[in-house]
Amino acid sequence: MANSTRDNRRMNRTTSRQARSSGSRRGARSDSRQRSTQGQSRRGTLTRPDTGYSLRTRRVRREPGGAGVLSFLLRPRVLIFILILVVVAVVMVVGISSCIRRSHESTSQKIEETKPKNEQDERVAAGVSAALTSKFTEELDSADTLSTIAKNADQYEDTRLLELALAEPSSRDFIAAYPKSDKSSRPYDESVKRGEVPQLFTWDEHWGAVTYGNGPLAITGSGPTALAMAYMGLTGKTDFSPTEIAQQASKANYADGDSGSKGEMFSKLPTTMGLSANEYDAAADTLSTSLGDSTVIAAEVKEGTLTNSAHWVLVVNVNADGSVTVFDPTSTAVSSRPWDPSTIAEASTKFYAISPSKDTASSLEKEDAASSSSSRSDTSTSTSSSGTSSSSSSSSTTSTETQS
Repeated sequence: MANSTRDNRRMNRTTSRQARSSGSRRGARSDSRQRSTQGQSRRGTLTRPDTGYSLRTRRVRREPGGAGVLSFLLRPRVLIFILILVVVAVVMVVGISSCIRRSHESTSQKIEETKPKNEQDERVAAGVSAALTSKFTEELDSADTLSTIAKNADQYEDTRLLELALAEPSSRDFIAAYPKSDKSSRPYDESVKRGEVPQLFTWDEHWGAVTYGNGPLAITGSGPTALAMAYMGLTGKTDFSPTEIAQQASKANYADGDSGSKGEMFSKLPTTMGLSANEYDAAADTLSTSLGDSTVIAAEVKEGTLTNSAHWVLVVNVNADGSVTVFDPTSTAVSSRPWDPSTIAEASTKFYAISPSKDTASSLEKEDAASSSSSRSDTSTSTSSSGTSSSSSSSSTTSTETQS
């Protein structure tokens, strides 16, 4: 029994040793397989000492060449560097340009300083005659004024003033001042001589801003201005300017029609001014036979004839060649040249021959006689004084000779 027990213990120990040996061999084979697997995973890589950590491989992805450059340029530091270079380049270009410009300006200034100047107007070249310089000055000043009008064009309720400024350079000073004017008039203070018709224009600063009809007299006042010219030339007086005539015409409801004034203003209003008026059909013969030293003719001209609009003009005399002189209060161009009587007749609807009334003519003759008598008296007194002075001088000379 005891022997049987010892045999069993011996068999158990043997079995245990075999199991441990078998396990060791299996472990060795497992370790061998793991090392083999790790060796396979490290193929194509550098052999490194076993540190106990497993290494993972990662395949590097190569970008195309252009994308690599772009990636490099888009780096913040590279962008900042490029921006600095651009700024430096711009500053250098601006600085060089500024130096060149200052040098050019300095050279130009020196040339201008040494260049001869026109003492009358520096805007005109030296050596130009005084007469031509004066004309250039007028045109240059007028252009500057037109520029001012254009900048303030929104201040004109009546756009006909702007059209006038474009058509008539001589009207520009008045039109430029119009927005700030008080729209009033002032007395006409120019001197006139009987027998010489003054040339007046609607845009004169004395009356151009006064309201007449549907606008300022500068636009609508050809009738009052033409009648004022007739009155001043026939009487030599200025108490009836376009302002006074426009006021009377407005009260009588004559401020109407395509021409700005009705024909009744020329057939009826002159009688209140010491004048007389006769109405005629527009004919060339009427101009030739009716015009004279004491008669002028007001004519209503149609639209699109002498100018673009219908208005009133004054025919003042017949010239030696048979042409007639026309004073157009709305146009310097019309007033600056002679006209064939037939052209004026064809352009007109009616003629109104205006002359001093009998009473006015008699009064003017008396004034002329008194003026002539006064002139002769002054001449006689002057002659007498001269004779007395000569006599005194002669006596003085004789006395001096006697004493000698």
